[in-house]
Amino acid sequence: SKELTDKMRTSVEYLLLLCMAAVATVSLAKKTFSYTDALSAATAHYNQESVETNAFKPPKVAPLKGMSMFIPGDGSGTEYTIRFILKETVCPKLVDYGKEECDFKENGSLKKCTGLVTVVRAKPGEASAVVVTCEEVTDPEERKKLEEPPSWWYLFGGS
Repeated sequence: SKELTDKMRTSVEYLLLLCMAAVATVSLAKKTFSYTDALSAATAHYNQESVETNAFKPPKVAPLKGMSMFIPGDGSGTEYTIRFILKETVCPKLVDYGKEECDFKENGSLKKCTGLVTVVRAKPGEASAVVVTCEEVTDPEERKKLEEPPSWWYLFGGS
């Protein structure tokens, strides 16, 4: 019957419209930027700009030593300031140093770094500007202190 066919067509069109709306909503959802993203951007920037031969990456345990966020009054974006450490790996800078097999170099260099990562409102999921400064940690006591996870780490199941 024509009436039943028309109702089915209307139902199918309605479902298609709902699916399209759902897809549009998901694709419009803005990715939020996190301190982990700031650390990744700062690490990539350091490896790109440094004169080091080997790649550096943050240790798995407690790489962030301090963090703050600033949102200018004009609402143009967000500035993340992070203090973190980077350790030398056995991999050259050209390879994907994030891979598991890219181990830390034994007695390799340790850097104490500060990064300023800016994210503009128009592109909330990516860093628009990154500035990183690092200094070599040579004092054995300071190095040991920086490499040790904080005491609270173990309370949250850290090993």
